[in-house]
Amino acid sequence: MYQQATAPLTIGGVLDSGFRLFRECLSKSFWLAAVAALVTAPFNLVGPYFQRNPPSAGAIAAVGCGVVLAMFLAFTLYGALIARIDSVARNAVLSVGEALAIGMRRVPALLVAFLAAAIVVGAGLLLVLVPGFIFMIWFVFAPTAVIVERLGPFASLSYSRALVRGHWWRTAALLTIVGIILMVLYIVLVLVVGILVVSNPGAVASGEPPWYLNFVVGPVLGAFAGPLTYALTLSIYYDLKTRLEGGDLAARIAATA
Repeated sequence: MYQQATAPLTIGGVLDSGFRLFRECLSKSFWLAAVAALVTAPFNLVGPYFQRNPPSAGAIAAVGCGVVLAMFLAFTLYGALIARIDSVARNAVLSVGEALAIGMRRVPALLVAFLAAAIVVGAGLLLVLVPGFIFMIWFVFAPTAVIVERLGPFASLSYSRALVRGHWWRTAALLTIVGIILMVLYIVLVLVVGILVVSNPGAVASGEPPWYLNFVVGPVLGAFAGPLTYALTLSIYYDLKTRLEGGDLAARIAATA
């Protein structure tokens, strides 16, 4: 059974904890990630369709409504995924209904936190490159804080920055390793896609990927990549939280003394 660490871990210890959490939570969360990938799959076909068929005003409006609905469902499912994995880490597993209810309630806060972080990071990257990367690491845990701590969107941004303060380079290194792991999964997907496309002459001739790449291969990969991503991210989050709370406790003890 997975047990959260009660003391700060080394970089290797954080990654090992994340992989153990992934193994523990996979059976309880894989289908949430698969459904989230499936919800957004139809929109991969919109671009090629509009290239062949000039869109009408009605079609554009329908696609716009579909995007809004898909975004709401995706944020709900990813919020539920974070809540479910966090509950596994705390050995108090939420039911699927409870996790979805949390995800649905937190959609507004998730969306605002995501947009606010994207605007700040985007502005930093456009105006001066280095601050953009600094902001990116500062605010990366805001969505996690929205779900785990039930914070509002701007409080979650502030909390994420507080977690990272003093540990920016360490956090950046851990997130880079996670990114490399996910990149390996992406390369595997590209190889699978290449094999499937080459084995389907009709798709090659039409210039369009087979339907099952979006509706089967993508969700299957997402079923593993989603829980792995959030398990590793939560492991980093827990370690930073332990460091922050330990520092706060030390400061209070020193102040009392």
